[in-house]
Amino acid sequence: MAKLLRTIRFDESDINVFKQAAEQQEWAISCAFQFCDHQWDELDGKTRQAFNNGLLGLTSFGYSTFGCVANITQSALQDAEMMLARYIFENYGAPDLQSALDAAKEEIAYTTALCEDVPENTVFAVKREFSMDGKIKEAFHKVDMEDQGGLHAKIWTVVEDD
Repeated sequence: MAKLLRTIRFDESDINVFKQAAEQQEWAISCAFQFCDHQWDELDGKTRQAFNNGLLGLTSFGYSTFGCVANITQSALQDAEMMLARYIFENYGAPDLQSALDAAKEEIAYTTALCEDVPENTVFAVKREFSMDGKIKEAFHKVDMEDQGGLHAKIWTVVEDD
């Protein structure tokens, strides 16, 4: 059985930082392919956030900051490939659905390879940037919740009025 990422939310921040947030538990992959024809200065706030830290949900085609490794059946993997193929065909100018499917399989294989030797429920985040030659550099890292002390620092407290 293969493994792939599923979107996960620890809070509602994805709703605020991305133009469209992925729903919980969608299959997810790298979204780097969406930015291969862009330059850094072309990206605005929420689009830049998707470039920097987004994983692409394969149902809503929204973005998630975190992905959790999960087992995926062969049937679900084929469904995910076809959903992505249709998305690529309709939005990125693939000449035909078979070419889009070939590209979709390649994109999904990249993420399944990332997850292959990693335990289920491992949480990943991604960081992307443009290199000096304009190529996209992408680095996935495991998020260790215990070492992080949680995801967010406490920034306020509620105090009752006198």
